[in-house]
Amino acid sequence: MKRKTKELTPKIIIVLVIGLLVGGGLYTTSFFKTEVLNQQKEKLAAEIDVLTPYLLDEDKLIIDEKKLDKSILESERLTILDQTGMIQYDSTHQSLAKGTREKRPEVRDILENGQTEGSAIRDSQTVGEKMIYVAKGIYYEGKLVGILRLSEEYTGITSHLKQFQRNVFFVLLLTGMIILSMYFYILKQSKKPIQFILPILKDAIKNPDKKQTVVDAPSEWQELYQTVYDLMDEANLLYYKQLQNEKKLAFLFENLDIGIFILNDELDLVLANQVTEKLFSNQRKKMNYETWFNHTKMNALIKEAVRSKSQVQGDIQIKSPKNHDLNVIIRILDSSSMEYVGIIYDVTEVKQVEKVHEDFISNISHELKTPTTSIIGFAETLLAGAKDDPEASEQFLEIIETEGKRLLALIQNIMMLLKTEKDIYLLDTVDNDPVLVVEEELERYQYKIKEKQLNITFDSSVRTKVSLPGNAFQLIVKNLLENAIEYTKEEDAIFIYLKELDEEIILTVEDTGIGISEEDQKRIFERFYRVSQSRQRNTGGSGLGLSIVQHYTEILGGTVKLTSDVGEGTTVIVRVPMTVKED
Repeated sequence: MKRKTKELTPKIIIVLVIGLLVGGGLYTTSFFKTEVLNQQKEKLAAEIDVLTPYLLDEDKLIIDEKKLDKSILESERLTILDQTGMIQYDSTHQSLAKGTREKRPEVRDILENGQTEGSAIRDSQTVGEKMIYVAKGIYYEGKLVGILRLSEEYTGITSHLKQFQRNVFFVLLLTGMIILSMYFYILKQSKKPIQFILPILKDAIKNPDKKQTVVDAPSEWQELYQTVYDLMDEANLLYYKQLQNEKKLAFLFENLDIGIFILNDELDLVLANQVTEKLFSNQRKKMNYETWFNHTKMNALIKEAVRSKSQVQGDIQIKSPKNHDLNVIIRILDSSSMEYVGIIYDVTEVKQVEKVHEDFISNISHELKTPTTSIIGFAETLLAGAKDDPEASEQFLEIIETEGKRLLALIQNIMMLLKTEKDIYLLDTVDNDPVLVVEEELERYQYKIKEKQLNITFDSSVRTKVSLPGNAFQLIVKNLLENAIEYTKEEDAIFIYLKELDEEIILTVEDTGIGISEEDQKRIFERFYRVSQSRQRNTGGSGLGLSIVQHYTEILGGTVKLTSDVGEGTTVIVRVPMTVKED
């Protein structure tokens, strides 16, 4: 509940003006007294600084009374004390100017309070006058070796300053009277338009959607009233614009792909969009953030933002209703009421892409290094003298040729993966007979098939030609057959089926080889990924075959499905949309 503001009445104005006048007078008196005192202190301190070098010989005080007596003005008194406060010299040479002065305020500031300078004003018993004292410590290599105190009669405020003070007070009094007169005049005049227009303004505030009616007003205030009416018209227009903007903001708030929430100054969640609700499986309701989120890392980020009063950013993971990697930013929404806004970015896919990219770079480096190392190694062996042995030379050159071809094939496969959908469709559309494509690829691998004594079964029900961009379908068939032949054991069988269904070409390649575990199937289409146990590098594969198949199938708008059981074989089914070639 707001406190009722106390009305500024004429009586209060009068009291304030009188208070200002009295305060101004007191301030003026205090100012001049302080200024005179400071001037005397600064003068005495400057004289002490001039004397100090002539009194110090390393860590000892030099006191030449004759020279000191001549250097001190008659109106001043110089006292030299040792590091304990005991008087060593006093320019008055009176009997009272002996003993210790360690209890004097200006000396105690140096001895007890550790200050380099002290001052005081008091009546002196020695000279019988009101004196101002300034004392400064004498130091050698940071160690106090003595205290130099200089004093003179305290002058106070002169008659000229007192007259000036009275003049200032008179000016303040005159100014106050003028201000009071102006206040009462303005107060009287200002009540007229306020009494007339205040009800109109109150009605405009109460009903912002209602357009106010212009009424007649006194001629002397006509311009003011018309301006107020114009202002209310603008406010009415802004009201409807605000309603529209609120609707737009609410629409954007609920349809953004990022999560947004707002905490009030009591750290209760007062607003959250649908993305935030789904991520944290909670409904929008006013509740303390720790209970609403119920997530340790999220709550810790909010606590840090509240503690530091600055923007905080961090990554968190949630596992329910499903795994998500989130990047969260907490910042102050309104510094006056300390509201906080949270922005949540779902970076799950980005993290996955980053991991695949890292694996790709790591694997491609290793794959390129293996044949390159072999080529360089055998070439160095030949250059070292093995070239003189015909049998060794031929064997090494065959290995270099094999590794070179392996390197070339690997580079070609990488280039295939780098081709985008745009690259493929820039090529000429090729009229393909799917059956002929499979038969030609089988012919290319006849040597390997006969070497492993594989039993190949090819069955097709396709009777039409199709139009496909480039050689995309041929690359899919090539890599599926290559994988099946490579990882099928000797004397085992491979089955190839080709058929048309619902305007799609369905290619199925089934082998009876070593198979793939369920865990490895989740990553089998990643580039360079090979099953750890069954598909070793000594088979000669690059781990890019199924990646190429998936890449080109997706470019053609198709899908790839793989099923496999360890020890029983693998089946890959490729579905590609078919565009029939009309003869």
